[in-house]
Amino acid sequence: MDKNNNERYLENIKHKIEKLDIKGEEYELQLVQQIKILEHNNETIQKFKFTHDMLYDKYISLISLLEKQGIIFEINFNDYKPHEWENLLVVKTGSGYEIRTKAGHRLKMLDENYSKIIGDINKKEEHSLIVIRVTDKTSLVQLRFN
Repeated sequence: MDKNNNERYLENIKHKIEKLDIKGEEYELQLVQQIKILEHNNETIQKFKFTHDMLYDKYISLISLLEKQGIIFEINFNDYKPHEWENLLVVKTGSGYEIRTKAGHRLKMLDENYSKIIGDINKKEEHSLIVIRVTDKTSLVQLRFN
């Protein structure tokens, strides 16, 4: 009986070793697949980082250009008709930036796009807005950053 038990025990151990070898091969295959996925993700991250850096450099250049030259755009004042070469103020408020007269009267809120640009440059709390031309319906203004 001892010999039979020993043989069964050895067969049982061999069977368990074979199962463990199969498991080890499966894990090794999974590891190789995960390494390939990781390498692919690293390549993708590097491409995104390169694109991000390129776009960020262009963005900084554009912000610098805007800071030096200002922004010219048309605006419609509902209850106020400015004079040519009048200097208006752009003041930061809780909800964005608004246009005010020199006397401090609120004329209009700037839309989100202009507020974002001003916020990114944001050297001072007040920026000047020069009225370049006045027509019946709109005014051409230049936003200057001091």
